[in-house]
Amino acid sequence: MSEVCDSPSVEQEIVTPPHGVAQAWIGVTFGFIAAVGYTAANIALRESARPGDIDWSIWITAHKAVPAFILTWSIVLTNHFRGAVAFPPRKLILPLICTGLAMQFGGNMMFQYSLGLIGLAMTVPICFSMILTGGAVASRFFLGEPITGRTLLALAFLMGAVTILSFGAGEASQAILTSASGGEIAMGITVAMIAGTSYGVSGVVIRRNVRNLPVSATLFLISTTGLVGMTLAAVLRIPMEELLATTPRETGIMLLAGFFNAIAFYSIGFAYRHLPVNQVNMINTSQIAMASLAGVLIFMEPLTFWLISGVILTMIGLILMERRQQS
Repeated sequence: MSEVCDSPSVEQEIVTPPHGVAQAWIGVTFGFIAAVGYTAANIALRESARPGDIDWSIWITAHKAVPAFILTWSIVLTNHFRGAVAFPPRKLILPLICTGLAMQFGGNMMFQYSLGLIGLAMTVPICFSMILTGGAVASRFFLGEPITGRTLLALAFLMGAVTILSFGAGEASQAILTSASGGEIAMGITVAMIAGTSYGVSGVVIRRNVRNLPVSATLFLISTTGLVGMTLAAVLRIPMEELLATTPRETGIMLLAGFFNAIAFYSIGFAYRHLPVNQVNMINTSQIAMASLAGVLIFMEPLTFWLISGVILTMIGLILMERRQQS
């Protein structure tokens, strides 16, 4: 493993952390790019989901990790051969692997499993309520990032938006809930909460390291853990004939989800470099409103009171967050 050296990495040449307002706007921009990327990825993941099938959720998660793995190793190897910072210090290898396991098995796999049980419109809000809560608590204890009165107010508006938007679930999610048993719904809610908590804590670890390392050096072990760990789990649990029965369309949708996820994964890594965890997570809640609006504009879903109210609360929360950043 290479240690820190003076030569700048590829991504450091692309984005050099500035100061003040410019730094904040770079963080906000990357945060919104991440939200758009995750919205697109979640739509593809929902299309791929199979209700109550944990093994299929593992297989989807393994596919989703492929684009991020390729992107990360391309940057890491480029930096290595240029003599730039490519890998994290040895002391961070185990913590980053553990973070990767938590994000892949506790976050991505549980999120995918929840999609098949309670649908996208409920899974995302529940997951985000735990991301906001878990991220705020973990960043306060491990990074010393303050939770001010304005931050709490912004969080309150965004949590309200999360709750209201969950009432506006689309017809597809309502059909899932109608056919699901009480136990399946409870399981879906529980695993969505586990996913959100895992994402929130993992975000704190990423934020702690990207301030001093290239984003690729922080994320390469996490993405590698995703591909190796989830593929190994799939091979051990699923009969080979079932793996080989995956259709080209299913593979294409899963890889498309991974492509958008890779864009979002790196964008949120850059956002964590420029903004505190709470602010990045709050910006990322905009994907809930994006998904709801996409349902109206693309899939002709009805424009409901819940949707309008949730979008307005999301906007208020984001405005409060941005005012705090500029103050």
